[in-house]
Amino acid sequence: MSIPKGGVGFFDSGIGGLTVLSACRKVLPKEVFYYLGDNGHAPYGNLKEEEIMRYVRKAMEKFVRLQARAVVIACNTATAVCIEKLRQEYLFPIIGAEPAVFAAAKKGGEILVLTTRATYNSPRFQALCVRAGESFPNSLVKPIPCDVLAGTIEKCLLEKDFDFTLLLPKGKPNGVVLGCTHYVYIEEVVKRYYGCEVYHGNEGIANRLRAVLKKGVEGADFYKKQGETTTDIHGGNFSKKKGLFWKKKAVKKEKNSFFENIYFLGKYGKINKKRHKQMFVPK
Repeated sequence: MSIPKGGVGFFDSGIGGLTVLSACRKVLPKEVFYYLGDNGHAPYGNLKEEEIMRYVRKAMEKFVRLQARAVVIACNTATAVCIEKLRQEYLFPIIGAEPAVFAAAKKGGEILVLTTRATYNSPRFQALCVRAGESFPNSLVKPIPCDVLAGTIEKCLLEKDFDFTLLLPKGKPNGVVLGCTHYVYIEEVVKRYYGCEVYHGNEGIANRLRAVLKKGVEGADFYKKQGETTTDIHGGNFSKKKGLFWKKKAVKKEKNSFFENIYFLGKYGKINKKRHKQMFVPK
């Protein structure tokens, strides 16, 4: 299969990012997308920071070879751990997935933020919760790490009788934030269990991507730059930014296919394509 260059890359530890891909496809139906899921190492939430960084960089190199115009880190854990470093190392825009804490805190009351352990421990996420609490003092932001939830969703999503509520923390919050893109699959389960509004950031990511791509076209001269020297902040491993190739290539479309312009990459590409079809293709 020939993969066209110049599309948008999506990376996740497994199937969670498919929920983000679906949201982005709704607002950018003609865009070329690459999806790379690292299912073999999922979930990332219980891994060490250096492991996560290594896996994410490996994925980013594939997007560089495909001359991606932008990349979405469709994983809250990878965003929390890696995104600042990635933005210093690569020229193309990198959009992260962050919990919708501000949107929930704005409503006031107790807000549960369900996360992975790595996200919970990250300074980036902790700072986000502090800022939300300061901005909306009538809210109580309560982050809770759910150590096995993402992995269980990855494995048991299609088991009809599996009770995901057994893995949810007890409480009577005024709102719940899904701080992992895997958790979006059980949004309705969470909503029924807690009886309150549930928040996630997928639509926000989609709107941000649309704005970034539009800005890129308007400022295309900037994106023609390649090999820009940057400060070496990682022990000499990275002395130049990588990417970006802004010119979009013509794409030969598949007729009558829901997978038109979506390319599933890597060792687990077939699995992720199958899961995408099962969860998001209209029956």
